[in-house]
Amino acid sequence: MINHRSPISGVACLDDRYVATAGYDSQLILWDARTQTAVARARHDHLANHCTFSPDGRFLLSGSSDHTVRLWSVPDLGLLAVMRHSDDIERVAFSPRGDRFATASRDYAIRVFDLTGQRVHLLEGHAADAVFVEFSPDGRELWSTSDDADIRRWDVETGELLQQVSFGDVQLDTIAMGPEGVLYAGNDAGEILILKDGQVRTHQAHALGIKCLAYSGRESRLASTGYDGFLRTFRTAPDGSLTLEAETRPPREVWLRTCALDSRDRVIVGTFGSSYATFDIGSRRWDLSRVGDTPGLNAVGVHAGAIMAIGDAGVLYRDGVAVRRIDSLCNFLLSFQGQLLTGGQTGTLFDALTGQVLFEQPSPINCAVEVQRGGESLVVMGTYSGDAWLLARAEGRMVLRERLSVFRAAIKGLAVHGGTLFATCADRTVAHISLSTLEVTRTANAHERITNGAAALPDGRFASVGRDLMLRVWRQGQPSVFPTPHGRSVRCVASCPQTMLLATAAYDGTVALFDAARGEWLKTERLTDFGISTVSRGSRPGQFLASAYDGCVYEVSRDAAPRRVFRASVDPFPTQALAA
Repeated sequence: MINHRSPISGVACLDDRYVATAGYDSQLILWDARTQTAVARARHDHLANHCTFSPDGRFLLSGSSDHTVRLWSVPDLGLLAVMRHSDDIERVAFSPRGDRFATASRDYAIRVFDLTGQRVHLLEGHAADAVFVEFSPDGRELWSTSDDADIRRWDVETGELLQQVSFGDVQLDTIAMGPEGVLYAGNDAGEILILKDGQVRTHQAHALGIKCLAYSGRESRLASTGYDGFLRTFRTAPDGSLTLEAETRPPREVWLRTCALDSRDRVIVGTFGSSYATFDIGSRRWDLSRVGDTPGLNAVGVHAGAIMAIGDAGVLYRDGVAVRRIDSLCNFLLSFQGQLLTGGQTGTLFDALTGQVLFEQPSPINCAVEVQRGGESLVVMGTYSGDAWLLARAEGRMVLRERLSVFRAAIKGLAVHGGTLFATCADRTVAHISLSTLEVTRTANAHERITNGAAALPDGRFASVGRDLMLRVWRQGQPSVFPTPHGRSVRCVASCPQTMLLATAAYDGTVALFDAARGEWLKTERLTDFGISTVSRGSRPGQFLASAYDGCVYEVSRDAAPRRVFRASVDPFPTQALAA
């Protein structure tokens, strides 16, 4: 049976004929839109991030973290052309006539190609990762946005930059062409910006950042998804004004990273499961009847002598045996005062062993760490909104002590040593935070690309890694920089206090060991073709555990060959249609 084994990061619709999905399992799957059965599949060499159909339905275009854009025939998904880039491709778009297509890449550039795969233009000028690209309805212009918070308008024929609009330090993740002359843009403040005739209006659509916008001119409808956990649809007026039509908080399996509007008044949305989900706007009902669990793991650690792991399906494993289902995708595990804490997409903090809800807040949680402050043991949660939540245990639950605004973008990693909390951010910033005063000292552009994981060394130094393939070891706010042996974005880092070893892990399935005392790399092991999600300290000195998107836990140590500890085995649990 053809299904996804990792989260679905991109969706596209072709009328009521086909739906295409792009997944973190590197798969592209073409589905019959009426029956939601798979018609064909194809593969990239790494994460498939996005896909789109040509206007005539003859082609499917996909972009991937393998640094390629690929053109496929429909419906057999035969490979027609491969366009190589120098970094991940986040977005692809066809022109209205279907004779050209454009790509947005994390190498900061926009590219335009013809249907033979020949590059027509290389459009440079963005100062950070290019994340979105869209043609105007007449195909003469191209709009792009980037992590530099700029929107740029280009002439498709000449490649000339026609307009640049800057929005300061509020990032824009998504754009959509609306009614004639209208551009919608979603920002990290939850606003939809309405650009028309050189004027900018704002519509507060979400409480937190907007992740995806999708527009349908046929129905005069705009769909938006946000980090506040809501999907909303709006009716659009000719001047771009928005009127709320429907809103829903999706089931936990839904991933609001991507959405598309079909021709049957439905929103097609990606999931953390094996297939896509649909939301019927008229009936306000979700259908996840074809969505089963996937085995991908996001976190691993040792608790009470056992190896614990959890991931996309919210299933907790103890030494390879499923013991509990949590009502959320989960991103981390933290032992705290006898409990095993976890949380993720829903913004809820759970006791993973019992499933008890301990604390709730609106933003997805990326990471957590235990700290000491004022003689009290606290948990610090790092969220997608850039806030750090300091929580204490009281009467069986967690209560809020402080909420600290650390960054304007997602906290990607947390580490602590003594009285200092160290945090990394998706916008390339790191921060040193005094736990006594809660004063935040930020270092902008700490990495050249997105900063990911964080770790603390026993001598008071901190480590950070990122998409620039560098390990930075920080002492008193100053980094020493070490190129890593990884070939793809470095996802995470962990330390072993007894040996002064650091382990780094990457999306290319590799784990590397670094001797922080001597400043040299010791070994690199490729564990899987899938990405590594987390690396953590094992139960013995010099031993590390790595969880992967293939559903496996691996062991890596300085003196022994790597081995697979266990593979998660998740049976599908289809969900029936649910009321919103």
